Amino acid sequence: MIQYQVLKTTDNDWFTAAKKIGAVEWPAGSALQKLMEQSNWEEWERVVYVTDTETSDHTLVAFGAFLKQDPLAETAYTPFVSSIYVNPDYRKRGISLKVVDHLEQAAKNQGFNTTYILTRHVGLYEKRGYAQIGEIMDRFDRKNRILKHKLD
Repeated sequence: MIQYQVLKTTDNDWFTAAKKIGAVEWPAGSALQKLMEQSNWEEWERVVYVTDTETSDHTLVAFGAFLKQDPLAETAYTPFVSSIYVNPDYRKRGISLKVVDHLEQAAKNQGFNTTYILTRHVGLYEKRGYAQIGEIMDRFDRKNRILKHKLD
């Protein structure tokens, strides 16, 4: 069974999740782990941590973060849906958009009515109602699109 958890820094699974997130092959995983291990999180920031509870080790399926600022580039916008990752063994099942759903719900629960995404992907987040509002170079000197979504 796929289990979605919306974690805050005070949750018991926070550091366990950080270690599993940091172990993925995607560099954003280790970057998010480092962020999670720091104590300077806003009270409203969250991580969605998705596991497969039918596996013996509760395999990490996916994760994403709801952050004040995207770790890739400083912008004037806030808050961000960031660091969306799905384990290759679980792709093509719509899990990434479900992670976005959970992050957007966390945003609504914290009183936000707009979210932003920094991405190089084209088409994926537009399915959720995001629209490009600009471009920015990230800290790796790659051009990224800034997308905005007004929450229902």
